[in-house]
Amino acid sequence: MKRYRNNKGFSLVELIIVVAIIAVLVGVLAPQLIRYVEKGKVSADTEFCDTLHSAITYALMDYDVQTATDGSTHWIHELTRPYPGYTLPLCDIDTSPLPVQYRHCKFTETVAEIMGFNPWDCTPEELGLLSTPMSGYVLEPYALVNDTGTAFAVLLDYSDRTGNRDGVMFGYDHYQNLEDSKVIYIK
Repeated sequence: MKRYRNNKGFSLVELIIVVAIIAVLVGVLAPQLIRYVEKGKVSADTEFCDTLHSAITYALMDYDVQTATDGSTHWIHELTRPYPGYTLPLCDIDTSPLPVQYRHCKFTETVAEIMGFNPWDCTPEELGLLSTPMSGYVLEPYALVNDTGTAFAVLLDYSDRTGNRDGVMFGYDHYQNLEDSKVIYIK
């Protein structure tokens, strides 16, 4: 004698309730996930700034760079002179292209050796920066020297270190204002 099982499966109402629960979970979790992804990108860009800052600091202390008679003297002068609000591009920016003697000298070779590439041979797009810039702009790395010429910061103009995807332009502001800004920077 065969027994028949009552295999009706799930009812339509049960399926709709499950789909609604999943939709609510996605609606609640998706913004958080997007924010975490953007904060991860900001962390990667902050690490890039830190590595570039360390490479430049090492190059400034290198005896071979200090005694070089090529374009290295330009970099030493620019990164150690007190000039409030002056930003120095740290990649190939179309609005202010660097002469070849500054792009390929002992200083940039030393930085390139540490970084694994020469930032001044790259456009901002080629640097692989990940965080979301201000609408209509590209993240651009700059050096900003303090008012006494004894320290510098590496910053990403048009960036937002809070991870809210609304970058800001730091422009030609002063070194001490970095901490109050939203841009990604390393001092």
